[in-house]
Amino acid sequence: MPWRFSSGSSPAARSAVRVTQNPSLSDLSQVIRRLEAKSRAPAPFRRTGSLEDLLGGSVEETDKGQILCVRRRFVAGHCHGRQPLDAARAMAHQPLALLARRGEPPKGPRLLYLDTETTGLAGGTGTYAFLVGVGFFDGDEFEVRQYFMRDLDDEPALLAALEPLLREVDGLVTYNGAGFDLPLLETRFVLARRRWPGTIPHLDLLPAARRLWSARLSDCRLVTVELHALGFERAGDLPGALIPSVYFEYLRRKAPGELPRVFEHNRHDVLSLAALTGWVADALDRAPVAELGPDELSGLGRLWELVDPDR
Repeated sequence: MPWRFSSGSSPAARSAVRVTQNPSLSDLSQVIRRLEAKSRAPAPFRRTGSLEDLLGGSVEETDKGQILCVRRRFVAGHCHGRQPLDAARAMAHQPLALLARRGEPPKGPRLLYLDTETTGLAGGTGTYAFLVGVGFFDGDEFEVRQYFMRDLDDEPALLAALEPLLREVDGLVTYNGAGFDLPLLETRFVLARRRWPGTIPHLDLLPAARRLWSARLSDCRLVTVELHALGFERAGDLPGALIPSVYFEYLRRKAPGELPRVFEHNRHDVLSLAALTGWVADALDRAPVAELGPDELSGLGRLWELVDPDR
């Protein structure tokens, strides 16, 4: 119901308003000064609850302290764009094993899809992975976990939460992880005096994407590939180049700011890894000629050169 003001207001209300029938110039000047002062005053910061409440997460205990974790579960048949996630689980893992050129190929279907958000893109000992997103199939669902450092002192707890997941899987799937994510995490483990499980089989999807789509797409960034191959378009996505500054602003002000968009960006990355894994494995397994264009068929041939040069 809209508010209405009428001449029938109570005497108390009318006296509170203090209407002046013939205001003087001095009265008007005072009103103007008060309005100007109010417009210049910064809006007070209003706390709307804890960070974990805002993000829908919880604080979890590790042997190195507490870490904020946000968990989301999706039914295995959830479509990311037009690609169902469970295609990655249903496929035989042998085609992906052939793609894993670093160390031993995955020995089973238990894959961990991993993506990091960092304080910089240069790497090195001064770069932190402040948000690590991982995804895996659990029964009839796909779970995404995001471990977040509320402060740089949370790093030992983040690594402690991540370590058992790394040791329990048959292999890792990343996008440019060989060149960035995994070397960075290994550095953080070493600096924290934790043993990095360096023998984990690893599938980096970036080389496969370049062979499949470099001739057709303007670039092979994940957001470009997922739009073309999966039909998934991000709405209002926060560009990755802005993410470090969002985190530093959070550390400075201890206000969430754009952090929810950082979590959404990271979650989409993890879901795209799983969906793209299913797409690539299916293409290698059955080569759906009728569904691929000439450029993609040529790219599939280049991909097989990487997988099996003698084929």
